[in-house]
Amino acid sequence: MDFDELRRRYEAAFEVYRTHTANLIESSKGGRHPTPQELAAEAEALYELTRVRRELLEALARTY
Repeated sequence: MDFDELRRRYEAAFEVYRTHTANLIESSKGGRHPTPQELAAEAEALYELTRVRRELLEALARTY
C-alpha cells in the first residue's frame, strides 16, 4: 500500500473519531449522558484510528 492511501485512511479515521468526540462533548454540555451505543462507536473509532496510525508508522519505518 502506498503512503498516500495510508495517509488518506488515517485522515478519514481521524475525522470519524473527531466527529464522535465532538458529538459526545456537545451532548454532555446539555447535561445528557452518552448512550452505551455512542460510547461504543467512539471507542471503535479510536481503535480504527490507532490501527491505521500503526500501519502508517510501520510503513514509514520500513522505508527509512
